[in-house]
Formats: sequence, structure tokens, C-alpha cells
Amino acid sequence: MRIVSLSMLKPDMILAKPIYHNDLLILRKGLTNLNRFVESLRRLGIEYVYVEDVKSEDIEIPDAISEETRISCKRILRKTMDAFENNAVVELGDMMGTINDLIEEILAKPDIQISLNDISAADEYTFSHSVSSTVYSLLIAKQLNYTKSMMEKLAVGALLHDMGKVFLDKRIMNKIEPLTAEEFDYIKTHTTLGYEALKKCPNITELSRIISLYHHERMDGSGYPSGTPAGQLHDFVRIVAIADVYDALTENRCYRRKWSTNQAVNYLIENAESKFDLNMVSVFIKQIAIYPNGSMVRLSNNATGIVKEQNKNYPLRPVIRVITDEKGNDIDVYDLDLMKELSITIIESELEMNCGF
Repeated sequence: MRIVSLSMLKPDMILAKPIYHNDLLILRKGLTNLNRFVESLRRLGIEYVYVEDVKSEDIEIPDAISEETRISCKRILRKTMDAFENNAVVELGDMMGTINDLIEEILAKPDIQISLNDISAADEYTFSHSVSSTVYSLLIAKQLNYTKSMMEKLAVGALLHDMGKVFLDKRIMNKIEPLTAEEFDYIKTHTTLGYEALKKCPNITELSRIISLYHHERMDGSGYPSGTPAGQLHDFVRIVAIADVYDALTENRCYRRKWSTNQAVNYLIENAESKFDLNMVSVFIKQIAIYPNGSMVRLSNNATGIVKEQNKNYPLRPVIRVITDEKGNDIDVYDLDLMKELSITIIESELEMNCGF
């Protein structure tokens, strides 16, 4: 399996992961002749899909949770946000059941470097972002040896951390042009709006609620809404701050293209201590595949390939399925272990390049 941009689809590629929109299956796994769906997918804001082909045969892309649990989380989150927006009674029973399933899956998985990348339509960003941020937060909590009870409280707060956005003007939220200072100040109010709404739900603990209020605070006090140094706030806030930023950077937005995993990880490292908790950044990035399985890369000898698998503790030197030579010509594919060929390095991932493969 590998992930490719829509512009690089070929006739021999088969859809490897189903695609959903508003919790409904729109393209099932196993479909062929994928070019016929390109325009429809682009209208939804989807630019990449997972495919199977001869070149990516036997490449596995590990994920922390199952597709079923991810869809369930988004469905429950949509229902919960609708209830908050309409001032209806918010029932947490279904959410807690789904959260428990999510936690159980994460605890049951061995420690792997994951390549989490949810393929979602642009208008589902809030839901996919909230679920992915929750998964990342729980992966950090697992490494910090949190109890299951604490993981549940963290998950509730992480899943609802952007809940205040349901009260904002969608025209400003989805604006492509740069925001004015006044519009940015308006967007910032989602933190207090979310916190105040969550206070009306007695089943949500204060420990969970504060995540919505403070997840944009930074270690140096440069964040909002209060400018409180994040080091003075609960660990939950600092965990979700990292998960929130990382996922936002690695997803397409209406106003910018997604960053590569490598770029996003570098951003966290460069801003550790000043913006983010250094220890938690260190814990987090050890669980992320900097060059994810199934992604395309260019090597220092100018050959290109697909990342096949990770070498534990050496994130910059995975095993590569080489698919073209230095001139870009197709070749008989072969696997190259960068731990055994130390003279060769990865110089670019597909998202960092000006052209696709």
C-alpha cells in the first residue's frame, strides 16, 4: 500500500482504503479505474488516496486505531457538536463508549511508529482533526503511563477541544484569504466559547474542560486567550497543544497546503521549550514515522522510492522500495535498507518537492 496524489493515479492502482464523507461510505476499498473519481474527490477537497499496486505490494501502513473506531468517533463527535450548537441535551454515554474503544485499541497496540493520515473531505476537517488530535494525545499519555481513568478525561477534552468553533461564522472560519487582525481575534474566541459551553455539561470534568480553554497557550506565554505560560497549566493542556498543532500542520487547509511529516516534526523540535513542552515533544516524535510507510521520497542518488518499513530508533533511515533510477526511469523495483547503505540518504519527501513522482 502507498499514498499518492490524485494527479499520480495510474490504471493499475486499486483503492486500498475506503473513503467516507459525512460518515457515509462513498468509495469502497478495492475499486479500480480510479481516474473516474478524481474530479469528484477534488470537489470534496481530497487530494491524496491510499492505493495498492505492484510497486507497493506488501507495504503495510500501521495506524493506532481501526477505521471503524475512527468513523465511530467522528459520528459521535458530529452528533455531540450538533447538540451543543442547538442547545440540546448532551448525552455522553455513546461518546464514552467510543472513547473506551479508542483507548483499548491504543493500549493493545505494540509500540510502533505510526503513519496516521486520515483521508477526509475539506468540510469534515473539524471532525477528522479532533479525532486525530485525540489519538496523538493518547499516544503521549500511554508513554507517560497515565491510568485509564486519566486517559478517559484527556480523551474527552481532546475530542471536544475545538468545540467552540461550532458557534463561529463559517464564512470567516473557511476564508481562503489571510485573516484580518479583527477576524483572527474573532477566531480566538472559540477557546472561551467552547469552555463556557462545556461548563453547562456537568458530566464533563473541569480537567477535561480546561483543554478547550487553554490548548492555544504556549510555554513562553505567547499564546491565547490569557497568555498564561503553559508550564503553569495542567499536563493535559500541553499534550493537546502538541497534538493539535502537529495534526493541523499535516492536513490540507482552505488557506494552505499540508506539510510533510518531516516538516511538522522539525517545527515541533525547533519550538520545543519556547512554545511546547520539551519532554512531551520528545515523547511524541518517537512515535511518529518521520518518513511514513507508503510515502514517496527522493534519495541522495536522485533515485525515487516508497518507504517500506521503519528501522527502530533510526527514523531518518528506513527501508526504501526503490522504483525509479536517478534519471526518473522505471526499473525493476528492489528494497534498499538505508541502515546498510549509509552513503545514501533521503533528501526530500513528495510533499517537499515541486513536482510529484
